[in-house]
Amino acid sequence: MCYNGFINKKTPIETLIERFLRRGGKIDRYYLRDLTKSKRTLVYLKGWYSGTNIREAITKAFGSQ
Repeated sequence: MCYNGFINKKTPIETLIERFLRRGGKIDRYYLRDLTKSKRTLVYLKGWYSGTNIREAITKAFGSQ
């Protein structure tokens, strides 16, 4: 869940991705193939953000908004 703009670490990654896409974010299908792998990820939400995994990249993108 998202409280006061912060993302709770217990939020399932599928829910986090759904929220990100609803807010207009873009994620390359390559990164969505296997969500359990920890591979470097690049996402777009009014700018490009990267992270060591998809959760970190989305968190950075939400944090800058």
